[in-house]
Amino acid sequence: MVSAVWEIAAALDEQRTPATVENAVWIEVPTKRLRGEGSRADNVWLRECLRRLTKVELSGEHKGDPWGAVVLAEWRIIEGGSLARLLIPPAGVHALRSPNTFTKIEATAAHRLSGHGRRLYAILADKKRLGRPYWTFPVEELRALMGVESKKSYNRWNNLRQWVLDPALDAINDYGTVTVKMTPEKRGRSVHAVRFDWRWKDPHDATETASENDRHSSARRKKQEVDDAPPMIEDPREMAQLWWEGLTADEREAWADRIGRKAEIGGQVMPRPERIIRDMAFEAKGQMSPPES
Repeated sequence: MVSAVWEIAAALDEQRTPATVENAVWIEVPTKRLRGEGSRADNVWLRECLRRLTKVELSGEHKGDPWGAVVLAEWRIIEGGSLARLLIPPAGVHALRSPNTFTKIEATAAHRLSGHGRRLYAILADKKRLGRPYWTFPVEELRALMGVESKKSYNRWNNLRQWVLDPALDAINDYGTVTVKMTPEKRGRSVHAVRFDWRWKDPHDATETASENDRHSSARRKKQEVDDAPPMIEDPREMAQLWWEGLTADEREAWADRIGRKAEIGGQVMPRPERIIRDMAFEAKGQMSPPES
């Protein structure tokens, strides 16, 4: 559901919807995009997500005045299931489009996370919406939620922590709109559960985070030395393209083999476009190789 909110916010950005509108706004988004990469090909879970979004309330204060809205007022899945038509109410549009509201800041920050960081962020964000300041996961459940239950090397707590959880937490605490603390809970000498405590920032605290996240990762928390220097690259796709263009043909072939040249889409195995391989390779190169299974 969190991913769907991010994509709705991105769709509003792409059609340049103003942050302030008098009437509700209809947008159309491919269902495949809302479902996310690697999800099941049908819309069963997406329909459930959209139903939940009609009940998700956003709230906050603007200049001392409280406001509230639902994310989604109405939804329809059309074109044989390939397209979602969504009605966003005015206050919902404002919450999703304005860089000064928490939801927009959260969406922007979370979109910049990748891999294990994004997955853990989404898991914690869903629990946060239950109004809890912490949550405890059994280790086995956490492995499944993080998508690593099939890797035998991660049956060892030290490996799971070193290669999955610690990097994810570092990314979230550096990039996200929340401060998270992880506490392993032992039964005897073995870790059987993990507790996460969090403090989500309010919109005013998070504004600085959003500003920092708009900068290139190597420049975050640093001041640009020369005022008239070219702007720092802030688009991850542009960074990926520059990196990809700097590789030799053999290096690109090696990355394509590693990432996988084909993917199952809508029940059919299809070749991945080069730009998708490029972006996935750029993301993968930033993560240290985990131990062998």
